[in-house]
Amino acid sequence: LGNTCYMNSVLQVLNTIPEFVNCYSKAEWLDRGDLTDPASDLTLQLAKLCQGLNSGVYSREGEEAVLREEGSQPGVTPIMLRQLVGKGHAEFSSNRQQDSQELFLYLLELMERAHKKSNSQAPITCLQFMAEDRTECTASGQVRYKQRLEDYLPLPVPMEAATNMAEVTDYLARKAEVEAKGERLPGDDLVRAKIPSASLVEAFLQEEMVEDFYSSAINSKTTAKKTIRLATFPNYLMVQLLKFRVDENWQPVKLDVEIDMPEQLDLSSLKGKGLQEGEVKLPEDKQEESAPVNIDENIVAQLVDMGFAREGCRRAVFNTGNSGVEAAMGWVMDHMGDPDFSSPFTPGGNKAGGAKKCTAGEEVIGMVMSMGFSREQAEMALRNTDNNVERAIEWIFSHPDGEDAVSVESGDQQPGQGNVSDGDARYELSAFISHMGSSSHSGHYVCHIKGQDGKWVIFNDNKVAVSMKPPMELGYLYLYKRAGL
Repeated sequence: LGNTCYMNSVLQVLNTIPEFVNCYSKAEWLDRGDLTDPASDLTLQLAKLCQGLNSGVYSREGEEAVLREEGSQPGVTPIMLRQLVGKGHAEFSSNRQQDSQELFLYLLELMERAHKKSNSQAPITCLQFMAEDRTECTASGQVRYKQRLEDYLPLPVPMEAATNMAEVTDYLARKAEVEAKGERLPGDDLVRAKIPSASLVEAFLQEEMVEDFYSSAINSKTTAKKTIRLATFPNYLMVQLLKFRVDENWQPVKLDVEIDMPEQLDLSSLKGKGLQEGEVKLPEDKQEESAPVNIDENIVAQLVDMGFAREGCRRAVFNTGNSGVEAAMGWVMDHMGDPDFSSPFTPGGNKAGGAKKCTAGEEVIGMVMSMGFSREQAEMALRNTDNNVERAIEWIFSHPDGEDAVSVESGDQQPGQGNVSDGDARYELSAFISHMGSSSHSGHYVCHIKGQDGKWVIFNDNKVAVSMKPPMELGYLYLYKRAGL
């Protein structure tokens, strides 16, 4: 299958969620699957995988002769699913290593799209929550609250919070000295920064200054203070630690740190409160929306080659007006920690009261129209599929009523808000995915899952074993479930 440990880890973790298992264990997905073209039926392929993993056939104790010959028990080989997920995607269609968090988000997107075709509910709402953005104009003191649907919680890693900074500084100095001589320090000499998990939550709670903020209160640009909270708490919460960033030479690096992620996590401090007594809402923004920018994919490709998430790169190129790699890289450095950095990006924005704009060229629009669709349908589909012709045509068939309503101010009903779960903010760790290596485009992924008997099990491709001391401090993605579930 190529380098697919990132995919194995994500699918194994998703398979621990009851909603996922209950959905794809149904015989109906196999009965009504598109048997004329099964390779294009995502629900069918997920059902095959889910039912195979939960059948028990692949979890029996292996025969000694086979284990000696193969090194492990033969497992499920989801070739058709792997090809389907990668179809039309520049990164996931390759045999190169990929970022497991990017795959997680892309899988949820594919699942939602596939279930719309069958007028059914994708088993992803248990992971989704409403984030609350609060923006305060520094000139007027007036505020704006907006809610948006999110699939994961990104937590920044504050290196300055390390409790062993002196030891780390000494180690880095010795490492640089030895490497200058063309040598290497022994692996046993490695010193990782130890960062308390509480400092990650504290960093998330901090205000962010927004430059060039257009204030509708003063009808001009000023600065603003922005904070993010959770308006709802899902049954299952995927937490990403933002370990990948750029160094002083603008090269992507991974933070080799230890973070004492707890088995019990209380996120009550992240609870959003909405408009408070005495706060004054900013007037509706009447600023004219600027003309859309056609994103230069050559600049995007150069940034992606450096190891950054494609959607974040597209954001960077868009927000710097195609002014070059250096400007876009600067934007990436400033915004890598943004919660929506890796989320799907549509140029032109998604302002309340206005539709997203289509930035596809006339040739691309014409290709879609040549299939018998109107220009309006073509532009609508392209702006919702990142200008991908094949996905745009599929989007038209799966959205006979057109686009969903756009997002609105906090307090009004949001798309998907009626389906997300909400409840207590206390969680228990149920699984985590670890990455071994210095870059998201190299190395190896494994996952650890907590069984019903309380034992931790490691899934390393098709090698499965009890983990006596799971390295929770070295994880990258953590799946928490609401306490008591």
